[in-house]
Amino acid sequence: MNNYQRNKKNKEWQNRVINGPDYSDRWNGKTMAKPTSPSRTHKPFRFPFQFNLTTILGIAFIFFACATTITLASAITKNMKKDVKAQSGQGQKAVVSVSDAEPQFEGQMRILLLGSDQRPNEGGFRTDAILMIVLDSDTKSVSVVSFPRDLWVQVPSLYEMKINQVYELGGFDAMAELFEFNFGIRPDYFMMTNFNGFKQFIDNRGGIDVAVGNDLTDDCDLPQQVDGDCTVHPGMVHMDGATALWYVRSRSTSSDLDRLRREQEVVHALVKKIVSFQTIEQLADIKAELNENVETNMSIEQGIKLIPFGASVLNHSDRIHKIAIGEEQATPSWSWNGMWILLPDTNAIKSLMQDAGIHLK
Repeated sequence: MNNYQRNKKNKEWQNRVINGPDYSDRWNGKTMAKPTSPSRTHKPFRFPFQFNLTTILGIAFIFFACATTITLASAITKNMKKDVKAQSGQGQKAVVSVSDAEPQFEGQMRILLLGSDQRPNEGGFRTDAILMIVLDSDTKSVSVVSFPRDLWVQVPSLYEMKINQVYELGGFDAMAELFEFNFGIRPDYFMMTNFNGFKQFIDNRGGIDVAVGNDLTDDCDLPQQVDGDCTVHPGMVHMDGATALWYVRSRSTSSDLDRLRREQEVVHALVKKIVSFQTIEQLADIKAELNENVETNMSIEQGIKLIPFGASVLNHSDRIHKIAIGEEQATPSWSWNGMWILLPDTNAIKSLMQDAGIHLK
């Protein structure tokens, strides 16, 4: 992007930010007086973390993407190619083994996951789920850092804005720039996911089998509801997409540990379903579905490198670490144009990530 294009976009974006919608409602071109101070009556103080849903979908989408790369792995991995030839000649389905692929990435790989309820490649949306997922080949662990959508960040090639506005304006390059400039971490790859499409993916695969640990009863709007409530009991429970999302979103319990347990149960079920795809036919069927719901700059070859890593994490859900940016790292405030924002303490956020073993620049 040259200076003329950048300046033109800056002016267009400034006009949209001033006169257009903020993240929660539309101003419809009306001016809005800047409040004197943050007020609970205007907007409740709440850090909009969505760990239960976004962490599950983020990790599962990454492993989902890795699994689907096997559709072309036979042309890259000799062992896989031999298996395909041998079994195809006998009129059988070609089976591809994950164990055939050797781990090929070292150190830490950083994947920026962006989530929206709208489909990738469509304009007019904001990335309301923003996670940095760090894969560590040495510890065979995954660290998930969730960045609140209202964080007020500096983008050197643009200007200051909410973090969830950046992708629409500058794409992945601007997102990578802001993360390196503000937080000292630059993503290697990115994935833009459509969560509604992921729900459809679960349904199209016939659902998932979740090993439920404890009883849960909460409000729901599902066919199995009784008097407005849904209930699950300990044991193996088959869930469709809507039920799985209800299960991980439920706030009926006040325990963070309970929500973490439910999250891990669904993560395990999702990844188990993904790595169960063993035939070229199965994977080819879902390739178009993946392309429709995930936009990424990760190639087939790069995705294959993650397959053994994903398989190793599958049986060790305790290796998935969540990092929360909370009140000690961000302060509620107002932007110059009247939007409710969170002012980040970038040094505190960097320390939080370093304490979790994430390498910063």
